[in-house]
Amino acid sequence: MEKNKITVFVASQKLTLITTESEKYVNDIANKVDTVINSLFTSTNMSKERCAIMAALDFCDDEAKAKQALAQVKEQVKDYIEDSAKLRAENEELKAKIEKLEAQNSELLSSKKTMVATSVEIKEKEELKQEVVEKTQPVEISAEDDLSFDIEEKEQVEISAPVKAEPAPQMNTPKSEKKRHNHEHINPFRQRHMEQKNEKKGYTPVRQYSLFEDKKD
Repeated sequence: MEKNKITVFVASQKLTLITTESEKYVNDIANKVDTVINSLFTSTNMSKERCAIMAALDFCDDEAKAKQALAQVKEQVKDYIEDSAKLRAENEELKAKIEKLEAQNSELLSSKKTMVATSVEIKEKEELKQEVVEKTQPVEISAEDDLSFDIEEKEQVEISAPVKAEPAPQMNTPKSEKKRHNHEHINPFRQRHMEQKNEKKGYTPVRQYSLFEDKKD
């Protein structure tokens, strides 16, 4: 840097200074020293040389205290920097924990959705199974149930009931006995069907009596 040659007056003494500082800065320092020396000279009986020494001691004391305060400030700043680094590390650790918890929460939500879907599917299968069981369950018919039904005229009803019976001995039965036997074993379902057909046509069939059946007055 370029050096400047600056002339100042301190305690009525002309001084020429060579410095890299600006002229304004050097004049401010010289005026401050001159003010302190003149203040000591007017308030005491000391010579200007002694006043200059006292001013130098005063400035050195201020400088030492300023350096001490600066050192304390630097120490505090260092502590603040260390605390800030610790807080930053703790913040990063907490951030990592939060991200881990968010991942676990997302995984739990996904598992919950899967479990709910599976539960719904199982419930639907159980309902379908129960419906199939109910449809395929055999119907119990009691003696009190009404087994009558309607069919069209051209429709034929066939009721077969396999019966295991011992072969009856061959006997010659008179025709009159056969007619009476057939009359007594009329199919009840067919008889009911014929009655429903006759009711639709508007008349009631006349009961047929066997030739061998006793008539009651």
